[in-house]
Amino acid sequence: MTSAGETSVPTTTGPLDEVHREQSARLVDHLVDHGPATRSELAAATGLGRGAIAGLTSRLLDAGVLRPEAADAAGDHRTAPLTLAAADHVLVTAHLGHDDAVATIATLGGDELARFTAPLHAEPSPADEAADGPSPLELLAVVLGRAIARAERAGRSIADVTLLVDGAVAGTPSIVLTDERLGVEPVDVLGELRARTPGLADVEAALPMPIALVPAATAAASVELAGPGARDLLYVAGDTGIVAAAVVDGRPMRGAHGLAATFAHLPIVPGGVRCSCGQRGCLATVASPEIVLERAGLAGFAAANGRLAALDELVVRVDAADDRARWSWLDAALWIGRSLQLVAPTLDPATIVVGGYWAALVGDIETSFRDNRPTIGGGALESIPAIVASQQGGEAAVAGARRQARERLVSDPLLLAG
Repeated sequence: MTSAGETSVPTTTGPLDEVHREQSARLVDHLVDHGPATRSELAAATGLGRGAIAGLTSRLLDAGVLRPEAADAAGDHRTAPLTLAAADHVLVTAHLGHDDAVATIATLGGDELARFTAPLHAEPSPADEAADGPSPLELLAVVLGRAIARAERAGRSIADVTLLVDGAVAGTPSIVLTDERLGVEPVDVLGELRARTPGLADVEAALPMPIALVPAATAAASVELAGPGARDLLYVAGDTGIVAAAVVDGRPMRGAHGLAATFAHLPIVPGGVRCSCGQRGCLATVASPEIVLERAGLAGFAAANGRLAALDELVVRVDAADDRARWSWLDAALWIGRSLQLVAPTLDPATIVVGGYWAALVGDIETSFRDNRPTIGGGALESIPAIVASQQGGEAAVAGARRQARERLVSDPLLLAG
């Protein structure tokens, strides 16, 4: 019997309707975070009535999403804690970082279990086909293959594979373009990795959803969605390349061609130098990390110690008022601020979140941005949008990718059938 206000769920197979999918997602989300729970504990945690919980758990048990952890002393499974059949499944995330190709394995809850890296110090230019040494994609395939092999040896099924890229993701099937590591021309990243990564084809065939190809900035922006004004924000950073992502009403803005928030290639400098994309005066030509480090006299430091260490050293020197570092950065900050002056009125974000090494120097970006703001409305527009430093650090994109993978899986619990 179902009490007033409760929703019963029939114990049949087949897709869940919208209400039951949302209720099941709340239940599964709790199990991902807290592990096995009794029906009473699930009712208390989700706010659903006992009748609704009984129906949902029965349906999810029948579908293979849940399983009893153990029977009680009398052999009764009805009072036993329930656990996810896919509780030991893992998320695999791969990307090109500051200095390394990186692949990680994490639990459904996002806790990292293993990390594999291959150094990119000797990576060739995307346009230099004759360069010696493995390409960035070849190194990415190496670490992705290691992650897949580790999961297999540990007996862990893979629930999601996400590939993070700095460029835009466009088209069907998806391709990557305007990526500082891979080149501005379109690259079939998924196709290349399928051809180069042992075991990926078998993993892909068993995945509940296709491999996700996600702009790193979009993933990083997703972890900023907990703060005030976070349903409408612009995320910008400039570590591995200049990247950006716009979030409108809580959802990433992709654009008709996948090119929304292509921040690096705003032609911002009148009569500027030719960019690799073919335009003149792109922001990338005056504010990319390579340009800033070279002008600051840190190109040799980066070659010897890696880009991440060089960017950290740049921040230290800027804070210490080193003339060359300060000049290099302030010139870049000027153009970053001017680019934001164009983008902010167009998107009207509540917040601009500044990530990567730019976060440590956000005051200079804000000064440039505020230098030319509208004075209409008694100057009411001068203080908006808010410009804040990201609190997530260098792992923002990976953390966001895991969160997005979890949300995709939990939003349709039947994907987690064992």
